[in-house]
Amino acid sequence: MLPRNKIPPACWQIWMSQWSELLQSGIPVLDALELSMELQGNSRQGRLLRANLQRSLQFLKTGQNLQTAFRAAFGALPQALEVALLCAQASGDLAQALDTQLQRWKKTSTAHQALGKSLIYPVVVLLLAIACWIFLHQVSSPHIHADKTNMDQSVNTAEILMIVGGLLLLMSGAAHLIGRHQTAGIHWLPHNAWQASDFYHVIACELHAGLDLMHCLRYRAMPANRWLAWTSAGNNPLASLNTLSLLIQRYLKEGLPLSQAMTRAKAPAFLIRQSQLAEQTGNLSHCFSLAAKVYEMQAISAQQRLQSTLPPMALALAAATLAMAYQFTLAPLYANLAGLV
Repeated sequence: MLPRNKIPPACWQIWMSQWSELLQSGIPVLDALELSMELQGNSRQGRLLRANLQRSLQFLKTGQNLQTAFRAAFGALPQALEVALLCAQASGDLAQALDTQLQRWKKTSTAHQALGKSLIYPVVVLLLAIACWIFLHQVSSPHIHADKTNMDQSVNTAEILMIVGGLLLLMSGAAHLIGRHQTAGIHWLPHNAWQASDFYHVIACELHAGLDLMHCLRYRAMPANRWLAWTSAGNNPLASLNTLSLLIQRYLKEGLPLSQAMTRAKAPAFLIRQSQLAEQTGNLSHCFSLAAKVYEMQAISAQQRLQSTLPPMALALAAATLAMAYQFTLAPLYANLAGLV
């Protein structure tokens, strides 16, 4: 069995879009799946996808359900396809389930790619500044006398310690600011907010499809985005969300109403208020759908904040890097040249 990671997300999205459109035109599921196989290209990824789709079709013809057939053929599935197949089995509307999850996947992918592209400029600026420092050091080092006085060495050491201390103070202040926003329920890093939004979006879709709430609150292992996994270092938002869901599930088993279960589980305040309304209207899917939208807005806000602050921060760090390059390379060189005159 070939691993899933050999099929890129773009290939999955194109095929899901084709299968959804064929289903919306009224073609039966098996016929639409067979036609979508023929639409795949002759690239390596296309051939791999076609071969595994053929296996899925064979499993479906033996009477297995959609989720079991695709898992047997592919092994692990993308989250969007996994949720779509599960919702389709509950609601019976495969085309709608595929389209809903596909649009969500495209939205999050576009946001992650936009943030990844916005990081290119700050990284390039910093790399160029570091490259200039290295170049200046290589040019000036042969001309610097090795016999520096102890006073010069102590001065340089003190300057280095001051610079390192300033950087550490700046980093600690940024960490304190991020922690304060996280405690207040505001996601400073977009990856954390996107994970929370995806988490509640999946629950809302499953509830809308007709699945039981206890089943929707099960443990989830949602994959981290490859571009932004570094932003959750030291902080695992998915583990916190799973813990919250398991606590709500436990309190519901004890016989508490949903709003009280969420209160005891220390859920977000807006989610508790929506659960109280859901108990009156019976529309639980809207409760979690609103939570997904709230975190989505936080993710977009955090992403815009990063995109606006990273370039000037990169320029400031580049300026500081070039200043240090002058202090530790060009300044000693000029001092030595002045001594030769």
